[in-house]
Parts: sequence; C-alpha cells; structure tokens
Amino acid sequence: MAASQVNAGLLFVYGECGPSVTEEEFNEWYDKEHVPARLALPEFSTAARYQAADRKSPSWLAIYDMTTVEVLQGDAYRALSVNASATEKSIISRLAVLHRGVYRLFLTVENPDLDAALLPGKIVLAAGILPNTPEQEEEIDRWYSHEHLPLLSKVPGFIRARRFKLLGDDERAGKADPSSPVIAFPHLTLYDWESASFVDEPAYKEAVSTPWASKLVTELAGSEIRPFTLYRSFAK
Repeated sequence: MAASQVNAGLLFVYGECGPSVTEEEFNEWYDKEHVPARLALPEFSTAARYQAADRKSPSWLAIYDMTTVEVLQGDAYRALSVNASATEKSIISRLAVLHRGVYRLFLTVENPDLDAALLPGKIVLAAGILPNTPEQEEEIDRWYSHEHLPLLSKVPGFIRARRFKLLGDDERAGKADPSSPVIAFPHLTLYDWESASFVDEPAYKEAVSTPWASKLVTELAGSEIRPFTLYRSFAK
C-alpha cells in the first residue's frame, strides 16, 4: 500500500437528466464541452464518465483526478462557471441532479502487475461510508489497511483501489429536489475492475464477508455501494 501525493484530489460528480433534459443533449454537452473545458486546466490530469449498472439514481457519474484540490479555488477554474456558454447554463438549470463532491486522495492500492492500459477500469465500484464515532473511523482505517484491501487485491480482475476523504460538496442542478438530496459520504473508496465478473469470484465473496467486515457494516451510521460501467474516458 502506498500513501498518495499530497493534496491530490478527486472531483466526484453525480448527474441525472430528469424530465427536462434528454440523455442525448446531456451527453453531447458533457462530452464535447463540459469535460474538455476542465481537462484544459493543467491541474486536471484525467477524466472519465460512467453509467449506473444498478439502475438506481443518480444514473451518471463523472470523476476527475486532480494533482491538487486547490485548483478549485483558482481563478482559472472559477472562470469556467463565470464564462459558461448559454448551452451549459441552460442544461444545468434544467438538470435534476448535478451534485459535486470534492475529495482528497490519501491511499492507493494497485495490482502489483498493473497494466496502465487497463485504467480506468471497465467497472468502478463506489463505496461510501459514514462512521458512527471517531473510534469507529479509526477501526475502519485499520480494517481497510490490514484486512480488506489486502484481500481484495488478490481477487482476479482487481486493478486498483483508492481511498478519499470528503472536503466539501454542493448541488448545482436547477431542478434538484431538496427533499431528496444526494448524500456525500465522508469516506469514499473507488475500486477499478477489469470486468463485472469479480463479484462471482470466491476470493471476493470471502473479502466482503469476514467477521470483521460484517461487524463494521452493522455498526455504521450509513453506507452505500454502487457499481458503474465505464461510458467514456478522456485524454488530455
């Protein structure tokens, strides 16, 4: 296991079209305007978009890797909103969800035989955790480091796991339902997999059903695990 670059971060963005935006319109804007504008900033290193594999909402996810989270406070990034096109302003005003979570990366575990060409994984599992107490948070960190990630890294098809801590979040969609907000979990882990077949592997089933894992799940204040299929990755 390796600690990660200081200040490296993630922009984790859920999207849902709702009744006022078509998926064709949404994807056209996202792929040709929204993502390229952010990747033009040197601090944004990679971007990828995913579609939910569980048929739940939000049904779209975009993730951006950043060399530093401070870029989000800079003039160049702020100018993207100030100078947004009429198309972007119109679409965002009509979306049901455009929820942005800002995370700091603090741990990366990779397959020792990692082939960089496999990134981003065809399947990404997003796991959010809300601990009950600071003591439980410490136990979760121990569990990840001493049991969970070492076991998962042995599962066929495992590419990478990355752990993040939440810095802040906001909802930007004009048609967002305030009675059903998106939850930004304080702890987020993203698992990259070669395919969805990992769930059928005995080693995976063992890793997620140990006594320690079962104990933690019953004690958490909240959690969510969602699978996403790669829709498109973007090059700089």
